[in-house]
Amino acid sequence: MAPGERLGPRARPAAAIALAVLLTVAAAARGESPAPPEPASEGPTLAELGIKGRATFKNFSHFYETPNDDRKFRNEGILEVEWGRRLLPWSRVKVVVDIREDDDSLTRGVTLQVPEKNERRSVLNLKEAVAGFQQGAVEVTLGKQIFAWGTADAYNPTDNINPYDYLDVIDNEKLGVYSAAARLTVVPASLTVVVIPFFTPSRIPLLRSRWVPPPPEGVIAIVDNRQLPPRDVDNMQYAARLKTTFGGVDLSASYYEGFEPTPVIRRSAVRPAPDLAPDLVLPRFTPVFTRMKVAGLDVSTTYGKFEVHGEGAFKFVEQNGRDDRVQWIAGLNYTWDDLDLKWLEQVTAIAEYARETVLSSDPRSPIIGGAESPGALLNNAFRNALAGRLLFKFSEETQLKLSGTIDFSQSANHYLQLKLAHKFTDALHAETGLDLFTGAPETFWGRWRDNDRFFFFLRYFF
Repeated sequence: MAPGERLGPRARPAAAIALAVLLTVAAAARGESPAPPEPASEGPTLAELGIKGRATFKNFSHFYETPNDDRKFRNEGILEVEWGRRLLPWSRVKVVVDIREDDDSLTRGVTLQVPEKNERRSVLNLKEAVAGFQQGAVEVTLGKQIFAWGTADAYNPTDNINPYDYLDVIDNEKLGVYSAAARLTVVPASLTVVVIPFFTPSRIPLLRSRWVPPPPEGVIAIVDNRQLPPRDVDNMQYAARLKTTFGGVDLSASYYEGFEPTPVIRRSAVRPAPDLAPDLVLPRFTPVFTRMKVAGLDVSTTYGKFEVHGEGAFKFVEQNGRDDRVQWIAGLNYTWDDLDLKWLEQVTAIAEYARETVLSSDPRSPIIGGAESPGALLNNAFRNALAGRLLFKFSEETQLKLSGTIDFSQSANHYLQLKLAHKFTDALHAETGLDLFTGAPETFWGRWRDNDRFFFFLRYFF
């Protein structure tokens, strides 16, 4: 079956999952349990067993077709289960598994891999699996882990360990990496060291996706499959972070040596038929991954109701790259909570500015990367950008969030999200809203201007 071919029957399992989620949610909304009540027993509850989870239904309804994709609707069903226990006073374990389906072939089969490198999602997926051991001031964790470094809201240039699932560029999620980490804590400081033996790439949009621009007309070229780094000692990855608090200011310095998880394009030339047509030369494009060394700093503090934060990273190319760069972002948060309004409890505002500066560039490099790549993703969205968020809290149950970013690196182009969230019960939550893109077709956000959409999420927590 061709990679871009749609699997019509896949709508059936996705619909089955979605229906199961909806039936569960409907029962919860009526104040009932998902199954008929059974006689009371003395058996342990899920919480006592260390089990919790959520069932999620997602719908995305696009307003327009695109040259690559004539579908306007996508539905997903996800069941996520987490089990966590403290086995001994000095050891703990956490495992997170999800089962998912969709009707757009973003999920295919069961592909449990070490490391995770499949281009589509697996129906059954090990999201996290961590064993932790602590003795005094030292804690060691092993397994498939997710890390979060940095202080900014819209973008974190110091957060380089984990790749992302970008099959849906906006509704993305972090992917775990198989790693070993050790943390030494001597109050008020801590030092974390991470070793990642195998590279895990980000999952990028499929070629027939509405998130990928169509190829230029009349261009004939050879496009290779992505070239992953070999699994050997030379391609291991390392990271470290020293964090402390001084005078009410949170500070950290970090270092990362490894690969950027989204690919760049290496351009070369090939003669496909040197004997028959020796003058015929075709361009050849190979997705490769940049190895880099990254030195980062981040800071955050409060001043009254203001929270001020910033972070920056110097990224130096080691292999398969062209530009040494510095990326930084800074901003502030402010909360109004004394509004004296019955219908509005709180307003929180976040404003940030991000910038990328090229320190040096190799003019001989065959790499087409970063923002110039037709596959540039969110890690390239903040070269010269203003980002912000407004959160209106009407009650503990209902909130309205307005988020957006403006890219000034070319003619101004924008992304805006309007999201309304409501809790029907402690277990049943819903979100609905709009994703909107504007700008000229050659700009970062403008190339997705046909991807405006409505979305609806329904979640049941247990």
